[in-house]
Amino acid sequence: MERGGLSASRYDPGRPKAHHLSVLCAQGVTAWAVQGIERGELLALHWSTGADVLHDPALPLHPVSVSFITLPEWSTMVPEGVLEPGTEAAHLALVHGGMPSGAMRDEPVRSLGAKCIYVHDDMTERAVLERLPSARALPMQGLMVRGAIARSHDGPVALVHRSTDRVDIAIADHGRVLLSNTFPARTGQDLLYFTLLALEQCGLSPKGTTVYMSGTHLSDGERNLLGRFLDRMRPAMDDLPADLGATEPVKGDRWLALLEQFACVS
Repeated sequence: MERGGLSASRYDPGRPKAHHLSVLCAQGVTAWAVQGIERGELLALHWSTGADVLHDPALPLHPVSVSFITLPEWSTMVPEGVLEPGTEAAHLALVHGGMPSGAMRDEPVRSLGAKCIYVHDDMTERAVLERLPSARALPMQGLMVRGAIARSHDGPVALVHRSTDRVDIAIADHGRVLLSNTFPARTGQDLLYFTLLALEQCGLSPKGTTVYMSGTHLSDGERNLLGRFLDRMRPAMDDLPADLGATEPVKGDRWLALLEQFACVS
């Protein structure tokens, strides 16, 4: 993925108190997006294979708020009644078999009555905070849970996000979370296997469950492969708005982890 960017003609990076800035640092891609603080409309989206896009002159000068997610992420959900102060590292180690280096944080997930304990890569996070000191870290797992719940009003859904070598999956039904987990996925076959496994663990049929696909590294070949087994597969987001100036449709679901940060902080 080379460097690129899209901006609406009405976007003014110098306008004060008008924007939320979201940042995503995944393996092999860094991106930022600007959304209007009042309505959440997308005004700009820029990306690059390296972190140089964080120094783009089109960044808003005075955003009201800034958030970021870095991938990969080490995280787990713990019910608030179970979590005791000082035990966060033990909960992470129990799930991941060790404690990665980096700042450990927790974020309440009120819809579950739980806290998401998570760690981001130390060097990646430092690069973001050096450029954007006011940026607030967000957990990817919390974003996935919120996204699955928001899409589940009419029945069971799976929200799938494919990154470089992992897949995040959250499943919800009528506002109730059934599963939230991360699996290794180096190939399209891995992606298919763990998506079907997650559905099976929740007692759901791949033929009758709506599966929303997304991800920075989701390929067309993988979409085609999963589409053979998932009758109700859908993109998790519509194409980017035409007023951003793209000459051809741009898949919005590639940027789920970027564009849905606004909903987590608003």
